[in-house]
Amino acid sequence: MPQYLSPGVYVEEVDRGSKPIEGVGTSVAAFVGFTEKGPREAQLITNWEQFRTIYGGFIEGAFLPTSVYGYFLNGGTRAYVMRVAPAIQLPQTRGSKNALEFTPLLTAGDEAVSVKVDNGAVAGRYKLTISQGDVTETFDDLSSDKKDPAARYVENIVNDPAKGSKLVRVYDSSGTRELPEARAPKSGNYAFGDAKPAAELPPPALRLNPRNAGDQPAVEIRQAPGVTKPVSVEVLDVQGKDDLFRLVFKAGDESETHDVSFAKGATNLETVINGGKTASKLVRVKDLDEASKANPADRRPAAGKFELSGISAPAAGSKGKVSFSTADITGDSVDRTGVGGLEALDDVTMVIVPDLMTLYLNGTIDLKGVQVVQTAIMNHCEAMKNRVAILDAPPDMNAQQIRNWRMNEANYDSQYAALYYPWIEIDNPAQKGKTMFSPPSGHMAGIWARSDAERGVHKAPANEIVRGAVGLERNITMGEQDGLNPNGINCIRAFPGRGIRVWGARTLSSDPSWRYINVRRLFNFVEASIKNGTQWVVFEPNDFDLWARIRRDINAFLYSVYLTGAFFGLSPDQAYFVKCDAEINPPETIDQGIVVTEIGFAPVKPAEFVVFRVGQMAAGGA
Repeated sequence: MPQYLSPGVYVEEVDRGSKPIEGVGTSVAAFVGFTEKGPREAQLITNWEQFRTIYGGFIEGAFLPTSVYGYFLNGGTRAYVMRVAPAIQLPQTRGSKNALEFTPLLTAGDEAVSVKVDNGAVAGRYKLTISQGDVTETFDDLSSDKKDPAARYVENIVNDPAKGSKLVRVYDSSGTRELPEARAPKSGNYAFGDAKPAAELPPPALRLNPRNAGDQPAVEIRQAPGVTKPVSVEVLDVQGKDDLFRLVFKAGDESETHDVSFAKGATNLETVINGGKTASKLVRVKDLDEASKANPADRRPAAGKFELSGISAPAAGSKGKVSFSTADITGDSVDRTGVGGLEALDDVTMVIVPDLMTLYLNGTIDLKGVQVVQTAIMNHCEAMKNRVAILDAPPDMNAQQIRNWRMNEANYDSQYAALYYPWIEIDNPAQKGKTMFSPPSGHMAGIWARSDAERGVHKAPANEIVRGAVGLERNITMGEQDGLNPNGINCIRAFPGRGIRVWGARTLSSDPSWRYINVRRLFNFVEASIKNGTQWVVFEPNDFDLWARIRRDINAFLYSVYLTGAFFGLSPDQAYFVKCDAEINPPETIDQGIVVTEIGFAPVKPAEFVVFRVGQMAAGGA
């Protein structure tokens, strides 16, 4: 309360006016996948040229660049890119930042790539030796100065399409605050997964999947320190013991046999192999999921023979497979990687992971792996409650196969996801004059954005032309779509004289209330807008005046949405309601510091089935 101590006229500003609620954006996409270069933290881009500057152009073997291009081509305006890549990160000569980040080209081969750095006699100049198997590339007299007068800036030299590296792409992650000589990388040998010199790196690992408990690795086996000979690993069953399995390790003339299990106790594999009198001299093991509730017998790896490479630490030219897994795509929210890293981005409304199909096509994962990742994407969207996943159907499936996969194998049920089929045929940017098939999710995200801008989020993003598509992997007939549409498989179809169009707008939900994409996204829009626009309510006095102000602001917002045609009803009273009064805010609720507001609205639903009833009438009839 102000104090009035002297006679006079006092002017006070009182905030009793309405606080308009602004509609949030509905067309912000998030892409997760592989790029030529760029940071691994999510970056916001607003056009294709910006993507090329930060992440490079099209690359053979990855779908993310073509998907982002299709997104902007079809009407997208804002997108985050979350790059997935194993990387060699090199420390600066001085300072705590990383100097350079190397990632392998997807077409470079399976063997690990190593990088050797030699600092030159001139401060800030250095030599890079990049090796993979028997292939070695050398780039001399490089600089981390973007304005280097001799034009030896490291990104320009190593990433040059004609004369640059055929094994890696480099990204200068050093920033620009320090002097170029301070941003140069330290001398040493480096390998993927660590910024330390190669001599300090752990040996390569063999990861074995469980027999009957999913496709995530169950056990990791590494060579013991000091072991330089190749180690073979054989997994055998133990007769009459369902929970036990036998591990046989051989290196040269040495051989070991251990009967172990995943159960706690004397036979636990870590207890037996890593310590005590029975400790192995050849390997060390790690249970990758000690907290698993699966039956120890089901977690046993399948019988077979495997090899560990014969080196105790990666060095230049060393062999060790660099591969991706489902975990690389799903990522981690703490490390801000993969799909998990999108939790930190509040304005994302669409999630697209086209390079999941890259892993499927190159054999890294199977259809079960596709299901694992797509389920994780849907779980992420359901947890965030403000975004929808756009999923790609696996390639090379006919209508019956995709229906069986969706209904009986994947068996999805989510109101926060939409599935599109089949793949689209687009221009192949890597081979001029030729075409390629691409997962449609990026192009679909662009169509969602275009429909939002032209008509509004309440309009179903269907019956829209797919820009950039010149054909389809498979032409779908009306009879085939009759079996797909009711199961939430949105078809992309070619119509004579009308082009290639999206011909479905359903989610993967079995709940009729959330059958349509536009209904789910309209609720996301209204909920997020009201949440953002009513933050001023927190800590206000919880009384009749506050309730009236809440009703007034939300009513004004919903009326503006109603005028766009988003709600069903001849009048606002038929289309929506806002209730915030003493009935739903009794004293006990007020005492808990809670103010409750009930909001309801009737969304418009698409005219999916247009029926004209035509009949004959008698001549001369009235």
